[in-house]
Amino acid sequence: MRSWNKVQLKSRRLVSSNLAGGIERFAAILFFLFCCCPMVAAIAFGQSLTSKSTSVVGDKRAAFQTEEVAVYVVKKGDRLSELARHFYGDPNKDWMIEEANESVALKPGQVLVIPLRPTNPGGLSGKGYQVVPILSYHHFSAECSNTLCIPIDEFSKQMTFLKKEGYRPVTMEQVLKFINYQEPLPKKAVAITIDDGYRSVYELVYPIMRRHNFRATLFIYTAFIGNSPNALTWEQLRELSEAGFEVEAHTISHTDLTRKRKGESEAAYLKRVRKELAEPRELIGKHLGREPIWLAYPYGRLNDLVIAMAIEAGYRGGVTVTRRANPFFTDPFRLGRNQVMNPAQGRSFDQMLKVFRGEKLQ
Repeated sequence: MRSWNKVQLKSRRLVSSNLAGGIERFAAILFFLFCCCPMVAAIAFGQSLTSKSTSVVGDKRAAFQTEEVAVYVVKKGDRLSELARHFYGDPNKDWMIEEANESVALKPGQVLVIPLRPTNPGGLSGKGYQVVPILSYHHFSAECSNTLCIPIDEFSKQMTFLKKEGYRPVTMEQVLKFINYQEPLPKKAVAITIDDGYRSVYELVYPIMRRHNFRATLFIYTAFIGNSPNALTWEQLRELSEAGFEVEAHTISHTDLTRKRKGESEAAYLKRVRKELAEPRELIGKHLGREPIWLAYPYGRLNDLVIAMAIEAGYRGGVTVTRRANPFFTDPFRLGRNQVMNPAQGRSFDQMLKVFRGEKLQ
C-alpha cells in the first residue's frame, strides 16, 4: 500500500456533491444570462468568449460551454447515453451527467450541467474515501454441487439487485485508471470478474448481462480454452470481447506461481513462470487483438518475485482472492476481490458491495 497521510489527502480533497450543486446553480445563471440577457452577459463576461470558453458556435448542442463544463437544455427524444456519447465519446459515461445533476428526468426544457473534465479521481470527501468492490465468480449452472458454482437463477437475482440499487459495473481498465488516480469512478462502482473460462459464461451469464447492459472481466487460463467441452472457445471469447467484455490472463495452466516443482532447479522454475505469464498475453493478443494488462494469480497466491516477473512481462495490475474493497491508494498488483460462492458462506451478497470507507479526514 502506498504511503499517504491525512494532510496530503486534505490537500487533494474535492467534495463532489458540493461541487455539483455549485456548478448547477452557476450554470442556471449563465444559461439565463446568455439566452435572455445577452447584453448583460457581454458586460459581465467580457466582449467575447475566449479560449477558455465557447458558445453555441463551438458545440451546437450546448447552450453554453467552457473547458470545464457545458450547459445543455434537454430536447424531446434525448437519451442520457447519447448525450454521453456526444460530450465524452463514450455512452457508458452517462453516470458523469447523472452524478452532476440532482435530477436527470430528461424532460424537454430541463437544464443539465455536463462536467467536461473528470473531478475527484480518488473519490475523497471529508467523511472518508471511495472503495471499489471486485466480485469474483467461477462457474455457473442450473444446479450446483460445489461452492465455486453459482446457480444461474441466483446470479440473475444478484445482477437484478445491482441494477435496482444503482450499482454500476465497471471494467478493470476503468479500475486501473482509478487506482492510478487518473479518472473517477461512479460512486457505486463495482467490478464483476469471472475466472477460468467456463462455457457457462457464454451460455448462461452472457444473456443476463446483455439484459442489464452490464459487462464483466474474464480471467482465462489459456490451456483450458477450446480444449474441453466445458470451456469457452476463442470464437465465443471474440464475441464476448466485441460486446464489451474484457479478457485478461490467468496464466497458461492455472499453476501456483509461487512454488517450485519437486526437483525443479531455480533456473527451470524462473523459465516456467516467465512462460506462464508471457504466453497468455501473446495468445489473447493474437486471437482477440488486445493483449491483457491484468493478471489473476492462480489460487490468489503471489509474492514479490511473482509481481516483479508480472511487471517484466508487461502486466499493469494483479488481482488476489483476499476479501476487501479497494481505495485508489491500493497497490495495483495486490487488489482484493470478494469471491461469490454457493452458498455465500455466511456473507450476504450486499455485504460484498461496500463502496465507501468512513474516516475523518479533516
